[in-house]
Amino acid sequence: MKKVDLASLNLDGYLKSIGTDKIKSSLLKLKPQTKYQNIIDNLDEIIKAELPIIEIQFKSFSQHLSKKEKKKVENIFNYSGYRAKANFMEHFKKLGIKSCPFCNNNYIYFYEKNAGQYNTLATLEHYYPKAKYPHLSLSFYNLIPSCSTCNSKFKGNNTHEGEILHPYYEDFDEKAQFSVSVDRLPTHKSIELSVKLESSDPRCIKSIDRFQLDKIYTQHSDIAQEIWNKAQVYNDSRIDELYESFYKNLGYSKEEVKNMIFCNYLDQKDINKRNHAKLTQDILKQLKLRQS
Repeated sequence: MKKVDLASLNLDGYLKSIGTDKIKSSLLKLKPQTKYQNIIDNLDEIIKAELPIIEIQFKSFSQHLSKKEKKKVENIFNYSGYRAKANFMEHFKKLGIKSCPFCNNNYIYFYEKNAGQYNTLATLEHYYPKAKYPHLSLSFYNLIPSCSTCNSKFKGNNTHEGEILHPYYEDFDEKAQFSVSVDRLPTHKSIELSVKLESSDPRCIKSIDRFQLDKIYTQHSDIAQEIWNKAQVYNDSRIDELYESFYKNLGYSKEEVKNMIFCNYLDQKDINKRNHAKLTQDILKQLKLRQS
C-alpha cells in the first residue's frame, strides 16, 4: 500500500547469497549455447538491476526460447530452492514489510525455523512471472513480499505485464483512498457504515481489480465502524487532555497515544507495518482527525 523503503538494501549481499557460479555453469551446458548467451553474460546485472533497467535491457532475453527451453532455465535458476534458505530470505525480511503491500489485509512474517532455514507467512510475488521470464526469477526487484491470497488466489498465473502498481516504485496510498458513508439509525450506537475504495489512476484501478480490494474491504464495515466510533469519542481535544494528564508523565509521545487509541499506526510511512493501517488513516483523514 505504501511505497517500500529500499534505503537499507544491500544487493551485493543478495547476489552473494545466491552465488551465480553454479547457475552460470548449468546454463553453459544448455545447447545451443547462443540462445542463452545474453543471460550468461549479464547474469549478475539481471539479478541486481532495478525494474526500469530490466524492462529496457534484460526482459527480452528469454522471448525467443520455447516453452521447454524456458522450463530448463527456470529449473536452473531454482527459485524454490533459494526461497527456503535463510540467507536469501533475510534480504526481504530487512525491507520491514509486515503487512502485504498489495492489500494491507494480511500479515506477512519471516522467521528462522531452524538454523539456516526460514519459515514464512509471506510469499514472493514475481512481478514478471517466472514461467514466461525464467531468467528474472531471482531478480530482486522482480520479487515482492506479499500474502498468499494476493499471490495465488487473485493473481495466479495471470500475466499483468506491468499493468498494476509496483510497491517498490509506486505509492498506492497516494493514488487511492478509502472512504466511509454513514447511515444514521435511531440510536448513535447503531450507525451503519459502508466502505469504498476509489482511485482515478488507471494502474491503481487495475491493482484494485486484480486483487479484488474493493470486495475485500466491503467486508470490513465492522472495523470501519470501530474506527469511526473511536474518533467520535477521542477527538483532538480529548486526546490532548489524556496526553497532558496521564501519558506525558509516562514518557509517551502524542503520536504513540494516538496509535494506542486507534490500535494502528497513524503515520503514512508505517502503513506496511500493520494490517488495515491505510483504512484507519483514510477514515481519520475523512473525519479530519489525522496525526499531525
